[in-house]
Amino acid sequence: MDSNRVTIIGINLISASIALGLQAYEDPIEVVGYDADRAIADLANVRGIFDDVRRKPGPACEGASLVIVAEPLADIEKAFAAISPHLEEGSVVTDTARLKAPVLRWAENLLPDRASFIGGHLIPNPAIVGLQALEGLDDASADLLKEALYCFTPSARASSASIEVATWLAYALGAHPFFIDVTEHDGLQAGVEGLPDLLTIALLRATVDRPGWEEMRKFAGRRFAVATEGVDDISKRHPSLFFNRENVLQRLDALIEELVYLRDVLRGADEEVLAETSTAAAESRSRWMKERRQGIWVEKGSFDRQDVPGAAQQLGRMIFGNLASRFKAPPDESEEE
Repeated sequence: MDSNRVTIIGINLISASIALGLQAYEDPIEVVGYDADRAIADLANVRGIFDDVRRKPGPACEGASLVIVAEPLADIEKAFAAISPHLEEGSVVTDTARLKAPVLRWAENLLPDRASFIGGHLIPNPAIVGLQALEGLDDASADLLKEALYCFTPSARASSASIEVATWLAYALGAHPFFIDVTEHDGLQAGVEGLPDLLTIALLRATVDRPGWEEMRKFAGRRFAVATEGVDDISKRHPSLFFNRENVLQRLDALIEELVYLRDVLRGADEEVLAETSTAAAESRSRWMKERRQGIWVEKGSFDRQDVPGAAQQLGRMIFGNLASRFKAPPDESEEE
């Protein structure tokens, strides 16, 4: 197979940034896009984010060496079913969902043997993007993914060549490839995605429309608004909570233990312990925020291309033809001053 085409199914902030990153080369890769929302597809087309925007997902995948499914989690299973008959022999399929176990299961059930699947999850470097809310095509940029952490969860039948392609994709975007077990990935997500959603729901249920709310709402200000502002998005993310419920339940049990501890501290009227607990929590958050601003959990050069199975050039040419050779490895640190 000799194709330089990458197809992206689903147009959003991350997938548009991927497209822009792939088009940033002097010898660009052909990037084809598709989105069910005609307005978004037309906007992406007008802005030149893709070389071509197709009207149907299946035909958009024809001739593509790499297919990136960037649909919301709830729509990925349907997307896999739609593209499956159109995937090329030896093509590689990946996704961008924040949850990986259900996606790998759908890939196993729906994608053909002639294609290889490897789960993907891009995490922009916080030292670059900060904590501001980014959304829509207005914020899409190739720079958004520079120094990002590109998590990959290979399926059981992922070929060595597909792992090479995933690695090249990360390097092409200026990101750090990070291979991680699917169970570990989703377990980590439960703590930083699942628990905050549940806390928001619980806080609103414990206050709004409860006895005393008519007067309480007069006192509710910025702190309450900030603590509950993500609730609108939770209604869209609830599939992630449901599909990851076993991991979320484990984290929820730990949270309940902490709430019980705090309740006992208050009941015991131990102001000193409460002060120490509050100070320790503040120090923990301060340390995390400092690390986040610096992005120090991604150490430059921490990933060794030799860790990837197989010979890079040979396997890349077998799967991607000339495309793999265009993906640049990270610069040799010895060349830097």
